[in-house]
Amino acid sequence: MEIKIIERAVNAMLEQNDLFLAFPSIQTKRLHLRQIVAADAEDLYSFYKDPKFIKYLDWDGPGSIEECAKMIDSWNRSYEAKRLLPWGIAWRNNNKLIGTVMFMPLRGTFEDTPRFPFTIGYDLKRELWNKGIMTEALQAALDFCTKKIGPHRVQAEVLPGNTASIKLLKKLGFREEGLLHHYLMHERTKTFLNVVVLALLLN
Repeated sequence: MEIKIIERAVNAMLEQNDLFLAFPSIQTKRLHLRQIVAADAEDLYSFYKDPKFIKYLDWDGPGSIEECAKMIDSWNRSYEAKRLLPWGIAWRNNNKLIGTVMFMPLRGTFEDTPRFPFTIGYDLKRELWNKGIMTEALQAALDFCTKKIGPHRVQAEVLPGNTASIKLLKKLGFREEGLLHHYLMHERTKTFLNVVVLALLLN
């Protein structure tokens, strides 16, 4: 029994090393989850220019295409440091960026799995809401992380008014755990925001 446990741990470690040698690409029926690159900055900025897109965020987003390019570079450096898995959601047929899905250990790096929970974040271009796209992308990302990394817990923090996001997470098996009062401060307004915490236990 102990030998099998050690073998599983070694195999998981080898898979994680491979994971950070080359960015993992995921294909679904309609989508391609891929690395976000500098050329995506203009598409990314187009999301944040929409007031409805940023309604349930704790900031107003980057103020220019140049700021988006810097943000993308920061995401990729965090990936290299094993602190973030930042997938871009793109169409399979043209590879155009339409959203993001990100996994991040709450503390430490992916090498500390499963000691610390993962936090999940996601965004989708507003014109594509309510078409099942984010369900497809999140399910694929969750399946990948479950098989290749092995977290024990994945959690999400959602503003209470974002009922569509809460409904989506519950559809994927997340359970609502409670309301955290004045948990975040909005970057621009400096007001404190409540958040709903939802979590998925995988093992």
